[in-house]
Amino acid sequence: MENNGLHEIVPGAFLGLQLVKRLHINNNKIKSFRKQTFLGLDDLEYLQADFNLLRDIDPGAFQDLNKLEVLILNDNLISTLPANVFQYVPITHLDLRGNRLKTLPYEEVLEQIPGIAEILLEDNPWDCTCDLLSLKEWLENIPKNALIGRVVCEAPTRLQGKDLNETTEQDLCPLKNRVDSSLPAPPAQEETFAPGPLPTPFKINGQEEHATPGAAPNGGTKIPGNWQIKIRPTAAIATGSARNKPPAHGLPCPGGCSCDHIPGSGLKMNCNNRNVSSLADLKPKLPNVQELFLRDNKIHSIRKSHFVDYKNLILLDLGNNNIASVENNTFKNLLDLRWLYMDSNYLDTLSREKFTGLQNLEYLNVEYNAIQLILPGTFHAMPKLRILILNNNLLRSLPVDVFAGVSLSKLSLHNNYFMYLPVAGVLDQLTSIIQIDLHGNPWECSCTIVPFKQWAERLGSEVLMSDLKCETPVNFFRKDFMLLANDEICPQLYARISPTLTPHSKNSTGLAETGTHSNSYLDTSRVSISVLVPGLLLVFVTSAFTVVGMLVFILRNRKRSKRRDANSSASEINSLQTVCDSSYWHNGPYNADGAHRVYDCGSHSLSD
Repeated sequence: MENNGLHEIVPGAFLGLQLVKRLHINNNKIKSFRKQTFLGLDDLEYLQADFNLLRDIDPGAFQDLNKLEVLILNDNLISTLPANVFQYVPITHLDLRGNRLKTLPYEEVLEQIPGIAEILLEDNPWDCTCDLLSLKEWLENIPKNALIGRVVCEAPTRLQGKDLNETTEQDLCPLKNRVDSSLPAPPAQEETFAPGPLPTPFKINGQEEHATPGAAPNGGTKIPGNWQIKIRPTAAIATGSARNKPPAHGLPCPGGCSCDHIPGSGLKMNCNNRNVSSLADLKPKLPNVQELFLRDNKIHSIRKSHFVDYKNLILLDLGNNNIASVENNTFKNLLDLRWLYMDSNYLDTLSREKFTGLQNLEYLNVEYNAIQLILPGTFHAMPKLRILILNNNLLRSLPVDVFAGVSLSKLSLHNNYFMYLPVAGVLDQLTSIIQIDLHGNPWECSCTIVPFKQWAERLGSEVLMSDLKCETPVNFFRKDFMLLANDEICPQLYARISPTLTPHSKNSTGLAETGTHSNSYLDTSRVSISVLVPGLLLVFVTSAFTVVGMLVFILRNRKRSKRRDANSSASEINSLQTVCDSSYWHNGPYNADGAHRVYDCGSHSLSD
């Protein structure tokens, strides 16, 4: 049942299919597996459910599959596996690649798959902390002949890009808690960026720095630092004794939330993980709330009526909820908002109307959603946007002029489904970029990617935050296309341009890497167009003259033909008339008996 646009499977739908051994429900839009979803599939051995929108799996989802050995769940939105999800299920092959897993507990999860022969875990945002120690130990103790996918750390920053099996217990769980000095400082209000695609020094908190990320340990993929903007210390989330502390105006903090003052400013309200299902439930409404934290709740939709009383917001955190619907003009009155977090939700489309009013927004985080479509003009509503986080979504393309009028300095697009990105109308608008992350996309290393490759070469490794691996064709699989020559990627183009120039001679002169030489893809495209347009014009004019000439020729021929016919008829009549006249005058008009003569002149009967 793959590729059918299925949104859900009603529990009991498979009753009566006891003999089915393989079930393919991949490439659909299924969001959850509930208890008894697979009821009736008593003999199922193979379940393929990759490339869906799976996020919620009930603990008893697989309890009826007592013969299931192969479970393919890659490229979904799974962030956690519930306890006892594999109880009584004899899994031998498990594919969890391309999800949102940060950790996998041993108890009640890993311990329930002792017969595992293959487990694939790549492309997840693993959080290499104490919680991952159990996974590390489990992977080290499973059978040596088992196929194990790489677990690459994405956090904390000091371990980014490092393979889990290369870490130590001390790395994952240091004895002393210390601040990670590698985290970037928050961008200050006075932070400035010079235009142009190349990185330039910029100031953070008065100190000059360069956006030069270091290579990942052991030559691994370079991944950008933590792009979460840290708010000034006075805006930290209230904890400890500040929690539930009533504000100075005497009003109680809304149910279960904690409120605190921002010195010299307004209020900060922390409602993280308070089981909030709607912003309308936050009562009483407090005046002058500037920072509102609503992460880890159960909010399904947001409407413009929810923010009528929050016009002074500077920061809004709606991350890790169930938000699938955002009413148009929801943020219309939030003219002072600078930071907006909407990561880890169910958004599937971004449009300009959803962000109307965010004239001062500088930071937008919508990673880990199900975004498939960004409509033209979406970011035009946010002219001051500088940092845009779009990684781990379902994007395959970007509209023309999507970044027009927006001076982005940092852009994250990693772990989407881009096969290539156009330069004209998209990438060439990133004139102020200092960091861009594009890894984890299935790049197609063919002729179409050459302009993108040349654009990336001009940026350099200081701006491009990660390696770019080819997915297709097969002969370039997992190769960094920045290390491939242009004529190797697109031999037919370069064969037409310079058939006598060998790849060796091009590489030896460095022409294939400059992006400005005479046989580059971009230059060739420009020359071809400049020749093509006049050529097409000439062909059009020539064709027009030819058609007109043919019409004139045909019309003249018709006139001549009519004239010839007319002349022929006249000539025939004249000759007949002559013959008849001659007989008339020669023989006289009367017969011997005195009657009128009748002369038969061919087809003409002339009677006197």
